[in-house]
Amino acid sequence: MDFKRLFLALSLSFVFIYVWQIFFMPPVTEPVTDVVEQGPQKIETITASKAQLDQSIDFDFSQSSNLEIETPLLALKLNNGASSISALEIIEKINKQSNELKHTGRWVASGEYKQNLAVQLLDDQACNPCLIENGQIVIFNDNFELQSIDNQQVILSFNEWGITKKTIIYNDSYIIDHMFSNLNPGHNYQLMWTHGIEPTEPNIQDDLTMLGAFTEDEKSYEEETIGDDNETLTYNNIGWAGLKTKYFMKAVTNEGYQSNKIKNITFETQKKAINEGVEFLYSNITCDYGFGNELINTFSYIGPIETNHLNNARTSHLVQLFGFGWFIIGYLGQLVLWLLTSLHSIIPNYGVVCILFAFIVRILTGPLTKQSFLSNQKLQTLQPKIKKIQEKYKADQAKLSQATMELYKKEGVNPLGGCLPILVQMPLLIALFQVFRKTIEFRGAQFLPIWVTDLSQPDVIIKLQFLENIPGISYFFGHGIALLPIIMGIIMFLSMKMTANTTEPSAKFAMYFMNGFFILLFNTFPSGLNLYYTMYNILNFIQQRQLKQLQS
Repeated sequence: MDFKRLFLALSLSFVFIYVWQIFFMPPVTEPVTDVVEQGPQKIETITASKAQLDQSIDFDFSQSSNLEIETPLLALKLNNGASSISALEIIEKINKQSNELKHTGRWVASGEYKQNLAVQLLDDQACNPCLIENGQIVIFNDNFELQSIDNQQVILSFNEWGITKKTIIYNDSYIIDHMFSNLNPGHNYQLMWTHGIEPTEPNIQDDLTMLGAFTEDEKSYEEETIGDDNETLTYNNIGWAGLKTKYFMKAVTNEGYQSNKIKNITFETQKKAINEGVEFLYSNITCDYGFGNELINTFSYIGPIETNHLNNARTSHLVQLFGFGWFIIGYLGQLVLWLLTSLHSIIPNYGVVCILFAFIVRILTGPLTKQSFLSNQKLQTLQPKIKKIQEKYKADQAKLSQATMELYKKEGVNPLGGCLPILVQMPLLIALFQVFRKTIEFRGAQFLPIWVTDLSQPDVIIKLQFLENIPGISYFFGHGIALLPIIMGIIMFLSMKMTANTTEPSAKFAMYFMNGFFILLFNTFPSGLNLYYTMYNILNFIQQRQLKQLQS
C-alpha cells in the first residue's frame, strides 16, 4: 500500500513535468484558416500559397556602400545608406577582464557548424528595417553621417525626397533605435524586417522546437509556434512583436507602445536549406503603420534572451519571453534564476553551481521528504491490520472504507501524508525544470573538460547512428545515449526499492517501468538539468537510507 502511494506521488510529479514540456513543444499543424478574437486584438492565422510569398519584397543592396560598426556587444554591418542592418554578430565577452566570447557557435555558408565562432543572428540580410512608402522601398543616399555621442553611435541617413532615418546604436545595450522623420501623412508606410533570425544551436531541432512569433497581448504576449513552410500570420493593433529561438530573439517595439500601436504585423515564413538534409524556417516581419504618419519611432532588440540585458525600462516587457511560467511558478522561476546567477558570480562553474543548488533545495525540502517517509513507514506498519479489514469486509465496500478510515484515525495516520509533501514541492520542481531547460547561462557552459562540456545539451557518451531512423525512438535517442539519466535512474531505483520494501511482482514491475521511463524521458534533457536532478536524487537516497536505519 505504501509503495503504491509513493509510486503515485512520483508518477504525478514527473508526468506533470513531462506534460509541461509537451505543452511547449510545437504542435502538429495543418493548413487552416482560423480567426480568434482576443480583446482589442484580432489574430488571423492562414497558410499562404507559394504565389503569395513570391510577391514578398526582396531587395539587393550589394551595390550600395556598407558601414561596419563594433560595440562591446555587437559587430554590425549596415546597408542602404547605413539605414538597415544586414549582418549582426554577438561579440559580448564573458567579463570585462576576458577576451573570451560569451556566446559562440553558428552555421557557416559551407553548411558546417563552427563552435568557436561568434553567434550570428543576422547574416547577409536585406532589410532590418526597410521603409516602404506606398509599396515602394525608400532608398537612402550613401552620404550618411556618423557621430559618436557619449555612450552611443548615431547614424543619420538621408533620402533625396527629404526623408531622414536616425539610427542609434548603444555601446552597452542590444537596443537599437530606428527613427524615420519627414514622412508624408498622405502616404502609406510599412517597415520590413526580412529573413528572420539565424539558428544558433548545433542541433537545429532545438531552435525549431522553440521557434515562434510573438506579439503583445494586453499586459502579456501571444506566441504562435512557427512550424510550417509558406505560412503567414497576421496580428492587428500591436505595440511590439518579434521572433524567438531557444536562446535568442529579434524583437521590434514601438516607442510608447502602450498607446502607440502598429496597424497590423505580418509574419511570412519560408524554408531554407542550411546544408544537405538540414533546413530552417525564416520569417519576414512586415509592420504596417498605414496613413497619417509624419514620424515612425521604433527600436529593436536583437540579442540573447537574458534577463540582465532585458531588465530595464525600455525592454522589461520582453523579460516574460523567457517563459518562467504562470503565477507562483513564475515567481519561483525568477528566484531560481537569480540564485543561479548569484552563485555563479562566486563559483565560476555552472556545473558546480548545479550541484550546490541541489544541496540548497534538499535543505529546503528535506523536512517534507522526512515527513513523507515517516508517513509511509506508519502506513506500512498498518498493512497487516488493513489486510484483515479487507478480508472481513470484502463484500461491503462502504463498511470497508469506514473501517479503514477509523483505523487511520485511531492510529493517527494520514493516508495522504506520503503524497502531500511531494505535491507541495511540485511548483518548485516545475520552476526548476523551466529555468534549467531554458537559461542561456548554461549554453556552452562546461562542467568538466572530458564530460558534460555543454550544460545546455545532453551528456552523450554513445552515439548510435541507426537510432536516428527509428520512429519514436529517434526523438529520445536519435542524438545518442546520455550518462546522467542512467545514473539518475539507478539511484531512483535503489531509493524506491528501499522505500517500498516489498517483493510483490507488480511492485517490482512498476519500479522497473518507472525507472525505464525516467531514463527515456531525461535522455533528451540538458545535462545541467540532469546534473541537478541526479545530485538531488543522490541526496534524497542518502536521507532515506539514514531515516530507514533510524527506524530499524
